[in-house]
Amino acid sequence: MPAGDRNGRRMAEHGLLARAAQPSIKPLPHKLMTAKMYCLHTESTYTRRVRDDIAKHVLVGGEEAFVPLTARSKKIHGEWTDVMIPMFPGYVFLRTGDSTGLFERLKGSLGKTIFKYVNLIRDEEYIIPLSKHDEQIVTELSDREHVIRESKGYMTGDKLIVTEGPLKGREGSIISINRHRRTAMLAVDFLGEKRHVTVGLEVVRKE
Repeated sequence: MPAGDRNGRRMAEHGLLARAAQPSIKPLPHKLMTAKMYCLHTESTYTRRVRDDIAKHVLVGGEEAFVPLTARSKKIHGEWTDVMIPMFPGYVFLRTGDSTGLFERLKGSLGKTIFKYVNLIRDEEYIIPLSKHDEQIVTELSDREHVIRESKGYMTGDKLIVTEGPLKGREGSIISINRHRRTAMLAVDFLGEKRHVTVGLEVVRKE
């Protein structure tokens, strides 16, 4: 099997390669709009497994487990294909209006399959609350399906003008652009550390 086919299959098996369909956006339940957000960390290859197991075995109505994704265009076998890549590989985010209840249910799951794959984030904490700033980093660029859609723009001299998409008006956060790969890299502060997030950006022309 050619290396390209093996790589594509490996990405698909890990849940990193998927066609980015436009979702039908529904209003968030009131409980989720007013809930607090938390995160936990696992190995990047187990991110979606941990998310799905928590959603199935731990959460109750009005709670949510999700993995923020970035929608990008990737050239595979000479054709541009839509792919979904985790915004913060290895991180699973939880939203709840009942923190005490969630912690008790998570504690009851310790030692089960879910937590075989969960790492300590700091000190003795497996799950930590997000600050308001961290919540904004996770939610402001993404839609209600937790996906950062691809932006479009053009260059005028050395200046980028984003005309549509979540990067519009946020050009100052971009530290580099790769026109060949249709991506832009953002510098963000998350969990007290400077991190780089790669998102989709198509530069349609240069003036």
